[in-house]
Amino acid sequence: MQKFIFEDLAVKGSLVRLSLSWQEVIRHAQPQPEVRNLLGETLCASALLTSNIKFQGAVSLQIQSKGSLRLLLGQCSTEGRVRGVARMRERNQLLDLNQAILAINLEPQDGGAPYQGIIEMDQDGLVSALERYFQQSEQLATRFWLIADPHQCSGLMLQKMPAVSPDPDAWNRLNQLAATLSAYELQTYDSPRLIKSLFHRDNVRLFGASGLAFGCSCSESKVLGVLYSLGHEEINGLIEERGLVEVCCEYCGRAYQFDRIDVSRLFSGQPGYPLDSPCVH
Repeated sequence: MQKFIFEDLAVKGSLVRLSLSWQEVIRHAQPQPEVRNLLGETLCASALLTSNIKFQGAVSLQIQSKGSLRLLLGQCSTEGRVRGVARMRERNQLLDLNQAILAINLEPQDGGAPYQGIIEMDQDGLVSALERYFQQSEQLATRFWLIADPHQCSGLMLQKMPAVSPDPDAWNRLNQLAATLSAYELQTYDSPRLIKSLFHRDNVRLFGASGLAFGCSCSESKVLGVLYSLGHEEINGLIEERGLVEVCCEYCGRAYQFDRIDVSRLFSGQPGYPLDSPCVH
């Protein structure tokens, strides 16, 4: 993740590129090509938005539709951990975003109030929805360039800040320059080279780059919280039927297994089973 600012132009930007972390996401999600590309774009967009938040926590972008795509989610935390998941209504269906909704979720981890913004998606896709959201809900002119393939995914974001720029045409000019960016450059050039090649006539200040990696926030205590929320009767019924309860995280593939003794301890409130708030993936 590379953040940068145009000195004296009241415009800031972020550039993100995921490679090994992206391959880890799709290894678990196993999406088909069209869904894979949308998941990569969504994951990059969540990372770009995380670069702007002022709290410790995470940003997740969630797409739901009445078409073949039931749910797609990309998430990035301020600690630099990314994860994502995609669920189709049926396997091997073509991507259909009929009546799709994009939800932008801000998730503070310090007890702050979560926030969710929602906007409809149209045939123009994720980039169009994000830009309309920022224009309508945040009154901030914001532009995105996103791309994904099986090897990596990348994104560039420019955002106009509220301060008055001495160059009234700066925003339009920078957007025209960014529009010349090729997919090859976005996926290949390192951050300083890409930014300087695009905006070589401007005074651009680069901040320190930060690393991103695949990471999942699932834990045994969170899974136990989910089981506890379902109630003793339902969980005990699963134990009677199957001999154990198994929960598999859709993000990382980790499997959690609990037997009759574990369930008994959970609902008897014995030590060793700290309960978080239910966290359903």
